[in-house]
Amino acid sequence: MKGIRLTLTAMAATLGLCAQTVPHFLPPSAHTGGFGVALYWSVAGDFNGDGRMDLAAPDMTGASSGFYYTLARAEGGYAGAQLRVVGSFVQTIQAGDFNQDGRSDLLLTTTAGTMVLLADGAGGFAPARYVALPGAANYAATGDFNGDGKLDLVAAMGSGFAVALGTGTGSFQQATLLPQLSTFYVIAADLNNDGKLDFAGPVGTGGVSYLGNGDGTFGAPVSTVAIPAISVVADFNNDGYPDLAYLTAQPRQDGSNHAINIARGVGNGQFQPYSGYVLGVPMSNLAAGDFNADGKMDIATWVSSTGKVRVFAGNGGLTIGGDLLDAPPMPNGVVLAADMDGNGSKDLVFSWAQEFRLFRNTHGNPPLLAEVKMNPGSVVGGAANATGTVTLGGVAPAGGATVTLGTTDSSLVSFPAGVSVVIPAGASSATFPVVTVPVAAATGADVTATWNGVTTAGRLDVVAPYTLSGVAVNPGSQFGIFTATGTVTLSGPADGAAVVGLSSSNVAVASVPATVTVPAGATSANFVITLRTVAADTAVTIGASLGGVSRSGGLTVLRAQDTVAISKAIFTLKTAQIKVEAASTSAAATIGVYNPNTGALLGTLANAGGGKYNGTVFAPLNVTQIVLKSSLGGTVTGPVEIK
Repeated sequence: MKGIRLTLTAMAATLGLCAQTVPHFLPPSAHTGGFGVALYWSVAGDFNGDGRMDLAAPDMTGASSGFYYTLARAEGGYAGAQLRVVGSFVQTIQAGDFNQDGRSDLLLTTTAGTMVLLADGAGGFAPARYVALPGAANYAATGDFNGDGKLDLVAAMGSGFAVALGTGTGSFQQATLLPQLSTFYVIAADLNNDGKLDFAGPVGTGGVSYLGNGDGTFGAPVSTVAIPAISVVADFNNDGYPDLAYLTAQPRQDGSNHAINIARGVGNGQFQPYSGYVLGVPMSNLAAGDFNADGKMDIATWVSSTGKVRVFAGNGGLTIGGDLLDAPPMPNGVVLAADMDGNGSKDLVFSWAQEFRLFRNTHGNPPLLAEVKMNPGSVVGGAANATGTVTLGGVAPAGGATVTLGTTDSSLVSFPAGVSVVIPAGASSATFPVVTVPVAAATGADVTATWNGVTTAGRLDVVAPYTLSGVAVNPGSQFGIFTATGTVTLSGPADGAAVVGLSSSNVAVASVPATVTVPAGATSANFVITLRTVAADTAVTIGASLGGVSRSGGLTVLRAQDTVAISKAIFTLKTAQIKVEAASTSAAATIGVYNPNTGALLGTLANAGGGKYNGTVFAPLNVTQIVLKSSLGGTVTGPVEIK
């Protein structure tokens, strides 16, 4: 398949990383033990009607001829996996309410046939009901094809697509076969945005779409691009028509063979050629959802090079940009997107072996408490206060959100305005004051916030009073063509406001930045002293001040002790190397070659004796000049001849 192929790095550079002022996901909750088998959860549904989402997965090992499921517990977490044997290998599993009792049932395609298992209301499933189809199904999708509010199904078979209309009782009417050459996958979606459900699937080396008439019948098949398994269906470019996304691993000369491919739906059952966004490393399956609540579809996957689940932000234009999630590394597994907490936003379930992790989305209605943050994050105990900010993943509902505050050390931290703060309706954040007490040594506490079943914490470090104790310069003497490093030191760990003022007694010779900040918790910080060439050795005093306390250190800027000249500088395009020949009035110097555009050292010349120096260095194509700097202070800038 031909199409546009771009690297994700290039896409991120073009689009810029998505601004993330609020975490889109809570830290993952791990669920381990009690499962007993290698499970990759592939479907979510409320199997026992308690309002909590449960999980199910086929036993892909084939050892049990069935599937596993786990029920969400009222106190949190999930019960141990339960095995349901159906007597044949389960190929695929779907969830849906086929008998309209408010509980999620299961639709299975197996080697013995397609079957429905109705939820029994007690956390289990009734005996399997086989669905009469004109052949063995490889895959099945569900939806309401005739607009009667009851779930129907379309099955992909070797002989074509079979459509069976649901009765709302867990059974189906006689299936209608739409003949095609061998097909193994099918998707159901409103491809032309007319309010009537359609479907599409692979046929041979391409694909076909069937546009629904709204009564359970369909128009003539429409040929389109190939539809690989497992394709993800979503409107990625916000034009009202579903698009397709899938993973590919086709060999490429540059080795970047793993990509996310997206094909745009054009509204008539057809899709344009795929556009590929190359990661260059293997990924697991794809999952789609508007995870950052900006009205644009995003894509989640697992990337092997980092072992992380990644969520790429959609921009509404069939392109993908920066990450919405920075997850801890995990083993190879499967990503499932589903609203696990019932607040209207898709969460992520990432499962592998006998463990899975749930990433709850902070957006939704109502949203979740996303974070509590201290500003500054470190204060001098008793002398400075902090301001805390609690933030939701969305706007607070009617009546506002009353967030309960707490701390891990009430003897250190207190809340003068009370132990709760209200985020007004329609707002997403609120602030509160935090007071500390004097301490003799650095310590700290977590400030906790709780709302809507979520507790999160922000760290507040508390330090003892400190003063500026000194400023040092290294080296104490230096040639003007180089720089020196200054270091300010405090008597104890800094808080979040340790901004030290700097000065120089001779800015024409040695200049310094206006300030340097000592990081919270640190006792020192470095700054760069920029030097300039001098005709005679010149002493300079570097000053520092903080809170009325001043300290100083000195250095001597040295005059050059040699003179440097460029004899030859030739850049060879084929090798991207510059051959340099130079001379110094000293036979004992060390001469470096620098990029004048960036100041970067490109390499060091060899001493050929008698004041002669030569060597070859690698350089970028845009280097048209070089700078030579001698260890004895001599310097010269000259052009580069290109060959």
